[in-house]
Amino acid sequence: MSVLTLPNARDLALTVRAKALVFEDPKSRELLERIQRIAPSRASVLITGETGTGKEIVARHLHELSGRSGPFIAVNCGALAEGLAEAELFGHERGAYTGAWTAKPGWFEVARGGTLFLDEVGDLSLRLQVKLLRVLQEGEVVRVGAREAVPVDVRLVAATNVDLAAAMAAGHFREDLYYRLSVAALRLLPLRERIQDILPLAEHFVDVLRRRLNRPEVKLPEATRALLVEYPWRGNIRELENVLHHALLVCRDHEIRPQDLGVPTNDVTSGAELAPSSVLRSAPPPAFPPDETAVEEQDFAELETLLRRLCERAPARLQQRVDQALLRAAYATADENQVKTARLLGITRNVARARLIELGQIQAKPRKSSASSPPRRLPARRMRIGYQKLGLLMFVKAFGAFDSAPNHGVQVEWVEFSAGAPLVEAMKQGFLDVGVVGEGPAVLAQASTTPMVYLGANAPSPRGEAIIVHGKSPIQSVQQLRGRAVAVHKGSNAHYLLIRALEEVGMTCDDVDLQYLTPERARSEFEAERLEAWAIWDPLLASAEFTCQARVLRDAAGLTENATYYIARREFAQENPDLVTTLLEQVARVSEWSHSNPGGVAEMLETTLGLPKEGLAVALSRGTRPGPVTDSLMESQQRIADTFHRMRLIPHSVRVAEAQWHP
Repeated sequence: MSVLTLPNARDLALTVRAKALVFEDPKSRELLERIQRIAPSRASVLITGETGTGKEIVARHLHELSGRSGPFIAVNCGALAEGLAEAELFGHERGAYTGAWTAKPGWFEVARGGTLFLDEVGDLSLRLQVKLLRVLQEGEVVRVGAREAVPVDVRLVAATNVDLAAAMAAGHFREDLYYRLSVAALRLLPLRERIQDILPLAEHFVDVLRRRLNRPEVKLPEATRALLVEYPWRGNIRELENVLHHALLVCRDHEIRPQDLGVPTNDVTSGAELAPSSVLRSAPPPAFPPDETAVEEQDFAELETLLRRLCERAPARLQQRVDQALLRAAYATADENQVKTARLLGITRNVARARLIELGQIQAKPRKSSASSPPRRLPARRMRIGYQKLGLLMFVKAFGAFDSAPNHGVQVEWVEFSAGAPLVEAMKQGFLDVGVVGEGPAVLAQASTTPMVYLGANAPSPRGEAIIVHGKSPIQSVQQLRGRAVAVHKGSNAHYLLIRALEEVGMTCDDVDLQYLTPERARSEFEAERLEAWAIWDPLLASAEFTCQARVLRDAAGLTENATYYIARREFAQENPDLVTTLLEQVARVSEWSHSNPGGVAEMLETTLGLPKEGLAVALSRGTRPGPVTDSLMESQQRIADTFHRMRLIPHSVRVAEAQWHP
């Protein structure tokens, strides 16, 4: 069996679409031969295929076979913020826009000599498509804010799951760019069209997953194999992996039975049109009708599969729409009786009534009003929340704690950021209402005249950030960093820690080879031992200690608080104090839950975050609970602001106390 898997799969878990490909089916073998033929060339490659067919792993295999000495860089175009996408791809000069404190190369420059993989290229705006076309034609990029071009030697591999022909016809994708990208084209067939790959893939996933779960050998009986082959797998390899993961968790007696898969049996019938009839076999009817409990479990399993399919598509307002569908179904089942609906859902009648009014199923009783003061309709409210990985806001989002709270029908939008600096920039541009950042980015926000306020804070956690070196490094003290390469994210909490640690031993940032890198890029450089030291925070700090045997040279104890702040646009907080209060209450509730079970939470998040559960558990145990913004925290923030101003990291001095929120 020929199996192709992603290297460093744990590190890549955040970006991969499928973690393995099998070339057992004759159609797949043809694809592998084509990959091997075009890999050594310099031609651009366009990979098309449905979501979950393994486009990124093919792109990586192309790079490995190409012989190119540079790195493989993967960029998800669909995740690029519109206002920052150009700078991310092509780089920017110092002062090119607010928050551009230093010049920064874009992904094209970073991938010099290697391969740049642009996933979801169909999501690029027409303006960026024009710039991308010029880069392909000229072999050079022009940074934002620059006038001179920078030559780049990059092999471009693009991928998409949208119909580019239809996009071109609709005027959403440039025809000239399409032909430039598809010099060599690879089409990945959906799993249902390469039947002979299904069982080898299933066996591979079962083996990998049961080792990860510390399970003994698990068998796939003939009935299960038949169902695996017959099912249409609309989510392709990703759905197959998720289904088998679920099956391993619920199966008994070291055997995965058909019911353990949790796939709807009616989809097997519909899959007959999609798969060759020669491979479809009918499962034998059950010997006796299942009891009510079994039927209920099967119904929930089918519901979970449908929800997974929706999650794969990531439609807008998913939580809200699912909740509304449940409410409508309950109301119809209860013959439109409010009391029965409430009893069915396990909520009070008042809550059921309020939600039915919000949904438009029933009309609210009109309130009395004077003739001179007619009732006015309140506008629909929207709340845009920015969060970072592993923070408490990420937990609130993941578990729907705020979305399902009584928040008066507000439309909630969640946006993920890799660090605090781009989050505060998005807030300044008016794209965010609420967010969570560290000490440094909050100061940057004030200095850039962002109209923000401090809502609350996670208590200080000085052990949650540190300057680290490799376990075998000869460096034993901060003084020995003189002249060494030290990575840090500019304007972050860790940046202030580095400043204070150097001052503690009579040094400044001029005494080290300071490298401003994003956390993701610094992590890659540190693990490859191309960096001698790294100033970073949890969970990357704890993960580096576990995976790289990194050694803490100096943590924040006695130097800085390392607090985390919940901030909001001042106008939004003033107009929506109820939403702000509800959000902070949900953060506190989720905090209590995560602190009571750090090991379980870490295990749940290991695959999602691509970080080892052991490191995540340490990071969670070091985390702190949310609370008010105290005077001592404001004094600490003022010291950071003064230091940043003295070092010209911010353009002018700020008074932190002016940003305290007084509801």
